[in-house]
Amino acid sequence: MWFKNLRLYTIDLQELQGVLKDDALVEEALLKAKFKPCDAQQLATIGFAPLFVYDDNGEEKPVYHFSTGNDHFFKLVEEAKLLPSSVVKAELDGLTRQKELELKKVLTKEQKAALKAAVVNKLLAQAFATRREILVWVNTENYFVGINVTSAKRAEKALAMLREAFATFPAKLLTPKCLVDERMTSWLKENVKLPEHLKFGQETTLKSKDEDGGVIRASKEDLTSDEISVHLEAGKVVTELSLNFNDDVNFNLTSDLAFKKIKLDDIYLEKNLPEKSDNEIADAQALLVIQADILNQLCDYILEIFDCDRA
Repeated sequence: MWFKNLRLYTIDLQELQGVLKDDALVEEALLKAKFKPCDAQQLATIGFAPLFVYDDNGEEKPVYHFSTGNDHFFKLVEEAKLLPSSVVKAELDGLTRQKELELKKVLTKEQKAALKAAVVNKLLAQAFATRREILVWVNTENYFVGINVTSAKRAEKALAMLREAFATFPAKLLTPKCLVDERMTSWLKENVKLPEHLKFGQETTLKSKDEDGGVIRASKEDLTSDEISVHLEAGKVVTELSLNFNDDVNFNLTSDLAFKKIKLDDIYLEKNLPEKSDNEIADAQALLVIQADILNQLCDYILEIFDCDRA
């Protein structure tokens, strides 16, 4: 279970501290919003699913969360039916022609709408479904909420489910007191010394300030090279930048302070990850523990260097 991407929020946890300290209350809350597969007429569904299928004693029992110190982990499952609009249109066009031939007249707008609803219901019952997992991390010391997605829309879905489970979950978007893209641009353009603990990676995305302007994506490049400088001098700004934190973790940071392509350094893993055991649950929990440690350090630092308000 890895956090490869992260949408970060801050949260006032005053009302939830008591609940999160009680494993039984957390399990009870998550069960209220547990995952249920799509029924025949549902296009999509989302809910909490067990992190583990066995408890700490090895007994078969769904466990919906894992807590270690101030860090808490949950898992959501999204299911969506695959129903391409082209398939609906083809089925609908065929039925419309058939009905119009039978009735010897053009169908009204209302009749077409009713026919489309019938087609969608029929195809939904036959459609394949795909599932995706979303990991959620909450830290009650730094007041962080991290969602393992790149999409802001999917992150909001996850937060909505947390609100459903816990009745209140006042997560807030990060509010930097600077323009993130301009600050990242200055690191490259003006040869400003990077903040302590950070190093450049080899990827960046540069975008023109004009709406119709171009986008340049560089990979496996020296980001301080003349080639990159030319685009910056032409007025492009950095909207995504690969960085390394403390030689421990590599990641891409976007202009809305989302983390992408998070990857722990191999040397860091060798030093901190216990040897693999015969206990799969213990191994999975060990991964979550070291991720919590590095994510707390990284997120705390990013909020500091971009002057973000805290919850």
